Parts: sequence; structure tokens; C-alpha cells
Amino acid sequence: MELLFRHFWIVLIAVTVANGQSWWSSVQSRIRADSSLGPGYRRLYWGYMIWCNVPWILMGVGILSGQVARVHDFLRPSEGNSFVVLWYGAMGAVFCLGTYWMLVGGGAEMLERHPGVYMVPQWPAHKLRLLWIGLVAWNVSIATLLFLGFPRGSTGPRESDSTPWFSVFFPVFFVAGWLLVSFLLAALGGWESLAKHYATSAPFTGRCFRFRSAQFGSHVNYGGCLTFGSATWGLYLAVLPLFRVGHPPLLIPWSDVSAREARTWFSAAVELSLAKVPGLSIRIARRLAEALFRESGNQIIIQKNAK
Repeated sequence: MELLFRHFWIVLIAVTVANGQSWWSSVQSRIRADSSLGPGYRRLYWGYMIWCNVPWILMGVGILSGQVARVHDFLRPSEGNSFVVLWYGAMGAVFCLGTYWMLVGGGAEMLERHPGVYMVPQWPAHKLRLLWIGLVAWNVSIATLLFLGFPRGSTGPRESDSTPWFSVFFPVFFVAGWLLVSFLLAALGGWESLAKHYATSAPFTGRCFRFRSAQFGSHVNYGGCLTFGSATWGLYLAVLPLFRVGHPPLLIPWSDVSAREARTWFSAAVELSLAKVPGLSIRIARRLAEALFRESGNQIIIQKNAK
């Protein structure tokens, strides 16, 4: 376990590379449809691979050189390790470069023209700039908390010596983070786009399947927190109330739904496509899909993949 903590930076690099490969594969259809997008996507791909791995590579340098004992030490800059403090300075420089690119260098416009990049919602440039500013503020807030010594270690100051404002600030910080993540997931997964066409406030009276999971697009998974409903008039989707911020319930007419087999590593799945939001897919378990379609009166036929 100690070896894992010491070299967890390698895992972070592997995950970053895997995510890059995943979204690069997902945009190939866009490049085939419009070859002029190819050079821009390649620049974004290599930019992602280089800049998103900079933090993990520098962590590795610190650990392999003996300046830092393990990755966990980067969460404790208040202890004054010089390499850790320099690492935060380097991250600040990276964020400054990213801010210049997004706000002045045309980065937001480039991302708008090239949708599908990992963890970037399909928003207009002005909204992407605001999102970036919010993410920078979020990261600065987290870094500030860490430099102030949160969380307190067993060798740190006594609880009674902690700053009195922290007990007020942290709940506000937590709620703000919860709201930010909820809205961001809705944007990245496509729920926000679906809500523009299918949002509903009416109670659903058909058969419901609760605590189900689905993958929206290539990156966002809702694990066990979804309610699916099915009736002859449409497909109902809702998130558990605790996670519903940014996720209004949806009612989608069956005439807008198509389904085909999907390939997965471990189980049979079905991928749903929706007429008014082309390009977005919702992947669910095949057994759930079959149950939903039966309740619809068998209005949907699952298309087989061509062999």
C-alpha cells in the first residue's frame, strides 16, 4: 500500500492518457464529417496530453528525487516542504497560461468549434469563459484551505486553536462545490441539453424503475441514482432529489427514441439516441431497456449492430 501511495502519480498519468484516448476516439466521426476540424482537434489532443499531465509528472519528479515522500504530501503544503510549495507555484503558472488562452488567446472559441473534448461541455464561448473562471476560483479556494492547514493532522494544532471562521466557511464551501459539480455534470453529460426539449414538472403515473444506472455520453456516469419510468406516452427520467440540482425530470416521447445494441466489457447494454439532441447517447443495461420497452407497448425495437 505504501508503494501505491508513493507512486500514485503513475496511476494519475495512466488515467489522464486513457481519458485522452477515449475522447480522441469519440471525435473521429466529427473529423470524418468535416476534415477541416482535424488540425484543431489534434492541437487540442496534444495540448490535453501535455498540460494535463504536467502536475503528475512534476509530482513524480519530486518523489523520485527524494524531495517528497509520497503523493499525499502534496495535500499538506502548510508543512512547508519547499518542493511542494514550488509545485503549487508551477500549478499557478499553468492556470495563468490557461486563463490567458481561454480569455484572450481564442481558446474558448476553439473549444466551441471543436465539441467533444474531455470534460468540456458543448457551450458557446462566453459560457466556457465563465466556466473556466469558476474552475480557477474553485481551485484557488481549495489551495487556500490546504495552505491554511485543512484538514488538521494529528500533529497539528489543537481543534480549539483552529480559526473560528472555518466552521462557517467550510459548509458554505461544501454546498457551493456540490452545486458546481451538479451543474457541471448536467452540462457535460447532456442532461442540460435534454432539459431544453423534454423537461417536465408533471408527476409521472406509469411504471417506475428506481435506483438504476446509466452513462450519458462518453464521460458521465449516474450510478444507482436514476429513476426510469415507462408508459405508452413516453420515457421518464429523474435523478434522486439529493442530486437533482441542474437535473429537472424529463419526459421523452417514444417517437423521439431509438435504440441499438452496445458493446460493453461486462454485460449486455443498449444505447438510446434521442431525435432532438443528436450526438448524445444514453447507455443502460439491456434488461432495463427491455423492461422499459415492454411497458411502452413494444414501441421500440432494439437494432442489432452490423457484424
